[in-house]
Amino acid sequence: MSDTTDTDFDHLIPFIPKIKEFSKEHYPEKEGLHGLPHVKRVLQTARRIHAHEGGSWPLIECIVWLHDIGRKYEKEQKKNHAIISGKSAETFLKTLDFSPRDIQEIRHGILGHSYSMGGKPQTLEAQITSDADKLDALGAVGIFRVCAYQGQQGSGIPAVIAHINEKILKLESHMFLDFSKGLAHERSSFILEFMKRIEEETTEYF
Repeated sequence: MSDTTDTDFDHLIPFIPKIKEFSKEHYPEKEGLHGLPHVKRVLQTARRIHAHEGGSWPLIECIVWLHDIGRKYEKEQKKNHAIISGKSAETFLKTLDFSPRDIQEIRHGILGHSYSMGGKPQTLEAQITSDADKLDALGAVGIFRVCAYQGQQGSGIPAVIAHINEKILKLESHMFLDFSKGLAHERSSFILEFMKRIEEETTEYF
């Protein structure tokens, strides 16, 4: 992986509408843990990080749109969604005659974003994508996502508290970039306030 500048991947810009349309076929339209609203939030956060940290925005945008396209096939294929997403993206990008270098950069960003797989993104664009994805699990949206997930599992407040303590509050220490770390600290502080309040309100109950 080589260092990039803002203009290194400007040739990708004309292809972004096609990538966007292809990606939408694999994401649920409604709000969910990893649906289209999640992708749009990651894009928004990635844009904020990019404004402070630099990198190639067209490359970041390609990675973000494609990073979770394999999510809904995870159980069926019994593989981490990042692996499925990377392979599916590669197959699609070849139909657009993308160069091997472009495909490699995008696949690296997709594979590197996965926190659960222990992804280690090496490029700035991949790190921005990874940080933006993790940031969507923090703050008010992060609390919503934990509650939604535990609700799907039929679990209650104790499971929400455990999920936040065991996973969500650890995300701040896994940010790669300085601006991301600042956002993560702010959003983690909000979650800590929530945790304090919910524990106060449920102490006698549990």
